[in-house]
Amino acid sequence: MSETVRPSSHRWTRAVEAGAAFAVGVGSVFLVLGTPVLETGTAGVILFLALLLAFVLAYRSGLYRRPEFLAAWVGAAAALALVSALTGFFNGLTDEPYATPAFVRLLPDLYGKPLQLTYHQYGSGPLSIDDPFIYLPLMPFVQLPGLDYRVVTLGAWALTVGLLRRSPTAVVLMGSPWVAMLAANGFNDAVPLLFLTLTFVTLRGWSSRLAEVVSLGLKQFANAIIVVYYLWRRQWLEALLAVGITVAFLLPFALLDPSGVLCHAILLDPQPVCASGNVVSFAVGVFGHLNYYVWVVWVFAVFGPAYVVRLRGPDYLRERTTVTRWLGGDASRAATQDVSAWALVLLPFVRFRNWFARAEK
Repeated sequence: MSETVRPSSHRWTRAVEAGAAFAVGVGSVFLVLGTPVLETGTAGVILFLALLLAFVLAYRSGLYRRPEFLAAWVGAAAALALVSALTGFFNGLTDEPYATPAFVRLLPDLYGKPLQLTYHQYGSGPLSIDDPFIYLPLMPFVQLPGLDYRVVTLGAWALTVGLLRRSPTAVVLMGSPWVAMLAANGFNDAVPLLFLTLTFVTLRGWSSRLAEVVSLGLKQFANAIIVVYYLWRRQWLEALLAVGITVAFLLPFALLDPSGVLCHAILLDPQPVCASGNVVSFAVGVFGHLNYYVWVVWVFAVFGPAYVVRLRGPDYLRERTTVTRWLGGDASRAATQDVSAWALVLLPFVRFRNWFARAEK
């Protein structure tokens, strides 16, 4: 007689799996933001990889499709973010909540001189800012006058998660405690990510086009995503139009100070004068930023589900067979599209390896 698994056993298993996902997703925030790890160049990488691990745990157990898990996950993230913004707990990681809205003071020559600002944060200070503007011209204008800029970034994060609510995968990724804490600190990435979500997920027609235009005027990562998206789809005219709109945003300021626009908006050099090798130093510095990885998370959240469908399709049968063998599974099941979460992570790597091997021949 076969043994019957009790429903309570399933509940305990789900509870353990949910606890593991929360331990990784929430625990990594405390581990990185509350220890000397924060001062190392690996902090962003650790938080990013921890989020991917938490997602894999939620995915393989099916928790990511359960409304109660999603509500608890986003609720914990929102609670942690609100406590952080109100009390300063794990906060003050960037000067962007003070600098971003203040850059309007530099107009009309937005890129020609640095912003000089003194501020106090959670009782500490005075702290000073002496930096040039390195974003695109619309960024300082997306604010709510009289309110802390963290209200804008937290609101943008909450709206983004709400707009992605139909995709459980996206909710787990963008609704994670780490992403919420970035918004609570006032990192301005939350604003262009909201407009990108409106562009690619929520809106259609001319309203989507308008959101795209706003996205192109905020932060350069958004411009790169939009152009690469059109190039990937071989929509050459759309890609060219996106570049043209970006140039149009910068042109008036380039007429006032061409070297300032070149140094700060294009080469992303925060120094008053372009330094030699700045492109290399910026590329190396990307890996040490906490907030840059959230753009990769957004790409996974928005475009990942459709890509996973493709990974399960006939185009990736060869790679699925290889990965299944690596993981010690039955290779014959690869044709049934029965792929584990770990296999899905490895499939793009195997595809790239096969492509590289063919290119060498």
